[in-house]
Amino acid sequence: MIDLGTTDFFIGVPSMPRNQFRKYSTRLFDEWEEHVSRNLELPDYSLALEVEEGSVKGVGRIVAALGALYLGIGNYGDFIQGIQTIRSQVSSVGDYLAEQAGGPFKASGCETKIRKRSGSLGQLQSLFAKVQRREMTTEEAMLQAEALFGDEAADAPGFMSDLQRSIERTPLFHQQLPLLPSAMEQGMGFSTLEKKRKSRSPPSLPVVPPPQHLRVEVWRDSKHGQRKVRVIQL
Repeated sequence: MIDLGTTDFFIGVPSMPRNQFRKYSTRLFDEWEEHVSRNLELPDYSLALEVEEGSVKGVGRIVAALGALYLGIGNYGDFIQGIQTIRSQVSSVGDYLAEQAGGPFKASGCETKIRKRSGSLGQLQSLFAKVQRREMTTEEAMLQAEALFGDEAADAPGFMSDLQRSIERTPLFHQQLPLLPSAMEQGMGFSTLEKKRKSRSPPSLPVVPPPQHLRVEVWRDSKHGQRKVRVIQL
């Protein structure tokens, strides 16, 4: 399976009652899943959501088989355009997940912090960019692509051949001579002065065991597969 993208979110709110936290997590997954089904144009994929209490920390992942990704890219005709479009869709549904996660806490003024990772789609786009900048040859890019997709590359030969043709057709940027830094740039810099403080040994405190938290895991192995839920006490 190919990692299409991951969304992490954090909401600094007090812990909820256990039953309420479980309902919050499963409802969030259902809302996210419905949105993904309408906005991610792939024939099949797998969704997974993990939400942990102690504030609210969550991560949503979307993965797909390379063959399903290939079919999705084919909807757009141009290989590079297909990658860019699907990556944009994955990013958009990640924003939706974070927005829905923070929805119940908006009245309390809690901010939702979000971090997104582009997964294999971002790495693919990076290969094209490096070839364009002449930092990598087509052969080197294909070797990295084969390493990225592992055994799935052998199961989707059409994907790899189309990828190679697209990389070969990628227009190269004009080479430019590197600019030497000016004398002003060479001399500029910042330094910070830190006051030395005498270290004091903190008073010994009794060891308090960390509170037990719950993590709720909700996922579907395929687009139309059965939803599964697991609750783990950490």
